[in-house]
Amino acid sequence: MKNTKHTFINLLQKIKANQKGAFVVEYALLLPVFVTMIFGSMEVGRILMVYSALEGAVTESTRIAITGNIPEGYATTDAYIKDYVKETLENVGIDAGVTISMKVYDSFSDIGAQEPFSDTDGDLTCNNGEFYTDVNNNGTWDTDMGANGTGGEENIMVMEIAVELPYMMHGLIGAFSEEEHINLVTSTAVRNEPYGGIAWEPTSTVRTCGV
Repeated sequence: MKNTKHTFINLLQKIKANQKGAFVVEYALLLPVFVTMIFGSMEVGRILMVYSALEGAVTESTRIAITGNIPEGYATTDAYIKDYVKETLENVGIDAGVTISMKVYDSFSDIGAQEPFSDTDGDLTCNNGEFYTDVNNNGTWDTDMGANGTGGEENIMVMEIAVELPYMMHGLIGAFSEEEHINLVTSTAVRNEPYGGIAWEPTSTVRTCGV
């Protein structure tokens, strides 16, 4: 019994002293961490690059809208801005999942405000034949009275660009989240210069909401 115990102790000491394969084990443990850090850094860098391009596209687009200056060959400011944004984002590898919104208002205080209506039933929604002012003249009651487009001189224009950016590491990120992309959004509001164009004007047309 004593010899068996002594032999077992010697075996443990030999195993403890044997360093063969230790590097392989350590490498196998640390490799996933290093790979995650490397690809994570690439992911963050890519997100920052796309967001920077997004910010630049919004800044330049609003400058175009403010001045009303567009190249020959374009009938409207809206069309030129959409092409400019598309080209800018394609330069950073984004050719899908882009949403461009341009809305025009009569004043800054109107931004995001709903069209006025007679809320006779007090449910905060225009319905049951209640009257409303169709400010943007699109034939329906809207919770945002802004009209589509960049407007004209001295109008208020709100520009928003949103990108659904797929994760490069969606397989790894899928282990922690069901999301396969990150939503990047940037927006700004500006007043157009008095460049001589035709200004957009809100309508005072009164309509009724559907029953």
